[in-house]
Amino acid sequence: MRIVAILLVLMSFIIVGCANEAGDNDKTVLTAEQIKATFEAHDIRLSEPKGLNPGNVFLRMLNQVAPEAYSIHENQLISIYVYSSGQQAEKGLKDFEEKTAAATVVPHSKYRIANVLLFYVAGPALKDERVEKVAEGLLVTK
Repeated sequence: MRIVAILLVLMSFIIVGCANEAGDNDKTVLTAEQIKATFEAHDIRLSEPKGLNPGNVFLRMLNQVAPEAYSIHENQLISIYVYSSGQQAEKGLKDFEEKTAAATVVPHSKYRIANVLLFYVAGPALKDERVEKVAEGLLVTK
């Protein structure tokens, strides 16, 4: 009987510990400066995009947040949405999915990391693998 009681107590600690760890990830807050510094650390130069259509789906407000838009390699778009929390970022992602559900959207990669949504728009042949490494790096730093 004592062994069962000890096992129950240990399992309770494990469950509570895992629940707290999962909650802590949602409380992590990244800044636009951290995102840009991570791109620079991977030798990806972010520049002001030129000639973008203001109606571009990756420039629209999502969950009441406007993105910071950058281009890399002159013809690839990076849109960074920084929210106040991970929950708000998740709502932004749902907003994107709702707004584009009936549309044909160009191929893109999307990343939700802590309180940030990041969209990367590039043709499959032009895709820069370092952008994936940036996203992975942000997962580690959060």
